[in-house]
Amino acid sequence: MAKSILKLITISLFILLVWGCTERKVSPEKDLTLPDFSFVGLSEPLADKKNIKVSVHTKLPYSELQFIRSGGEFIARYEIGINISDKAKERIAGNIWSDTLRVDSYQKTRSETDHLFLVKSFTVPPSELTISVRVTDLYTRKSRVLEDGVDQSKMYVGELALGNIMLIDDQSKGENKLLMDRSFYEIMDTLRFSARILGENGPYSVSYELTAKDESKLKQTEIIDHSGAIDSLLSFVVPLNDMHYTNYMLFLSAKDGTGNHVTTKTNFGVHIQGIKFDVGDVDEAVKQLIYITDERQIRHILSGSAEDIGAKFRSFWAAIDPTPKTVENELMDEYYRRVAFTIEAFTVVTDGWRSDRGMIYILFGPPDEIQRGPFEINRKPYQVWDYFRLGKQFVFRDETGFGDYRLDQTYLDENDWRFRY
Repeated sequence: MAKSILKLITISLFILLVWGCTERKVSPEKDLTLPDFSFVGLSEPLADKKNIKVSVHTKLPYSELQFIRSGGEFIARYEIGINISDKAKERIAGNIWSDTLRVDSYQKTRSETDHLFLVKSFTVPPSELTISVRVTDLYTRKSRVLEDGVDQSKMYVGELALGNIMLIDDQSKGENKLLMDRSFYEIMDTLRFSARILGENGPYSVSYELTAKDESKLKQTEIIDHSGAIDSLLSFVVPLNDMHYTNYMLFLSAKDGTGNHVTTKTNFGVHIQGIKFDVGDVDEAVKQLIYITDERQIRHILSGSAEDIGAKFRSFWAAIDPTPKTVENELMDEYYRRVAFTIEAFTVVTDGWRSDRGMIYILFGPPDEIQRGPFEINRKPYQVWDYFRLGKQFVFRDETGFGDYRLDQTYLDENDWRFRY
């Protein structure tokens, strides 16, 4: 009986998720149709010690661009703008350029494993920097802007300088081996990374430490027996064991022969393919299955070692993969895309995916229309979500005034809400 119920729920969810993938006129808190991409800004010291080199690496999946057919090929056009500003928010460097991408098959236009890798480098003074990257699809005219801040004002405080850690992705395609989204999707047995060091007085002591959940997993020190000045790209190949699906922090420090000491750090995660957002570990992703399975199944998946949990989690999704012969699991992708959106948009008192609006969004996707009120001062704020094609409407009320919208009590008697927290 339980298996039949689960199968029915899964089929219903799949239909709803497919519906949610279709284009519609919506007014949610954020437009999810904008091109999704990632970028990494990496800094290195330069020999003149007056400037630093900032390399901006941008990764844009083919699937995020609009293609049009032209003869026997498919064409996409895009524009990328990079802006680097200082502490005073004054622009000190940047570039804007456009280009065309041509592919020979429709399948490649929807591929999430094929990407554009674009790199631009700039020479700027060391300071508190803000890097902004804008990607525009020139056919749809839709743009998305991502921004990241890096403080490089202390790059040359002493005679020793250390650039950012560059994580290497051995699984990436092509010549670009930089780990772009700070995520590995398989348990690793080797970690490779590099960083540029600039110093005047050797010998040099270089140490690295890998931690997970504030627990040290690996710590090592190496000596560079070089008595004079150094300007070199250090490369590390680190054997690993006891890796898990979780988030890690990598610390790198260097000390020269006169006692100068510098440090840098970066983070990365070992995640399961298909989860395209940052979770502390796979346990959280398992708990987020509450809307499509029961608590008994969740407890079963969460039992055992980290490797057991990962294997059972993958098996759960493999069993309901609508396209089992492909690498992608569209159902899982869409489910966790919705979870990620609810965390960003609806987190107030509790995590967004646990909230009432999060529950409805995960189950039914973005509404066709959102009505907001009140227009009268003495009434509580409310939202009405309409799903015209599904024939459903949901009313949420903010009884506290702090943005914690709760589903109207009348809906909680329906079978849809038996998973409610």
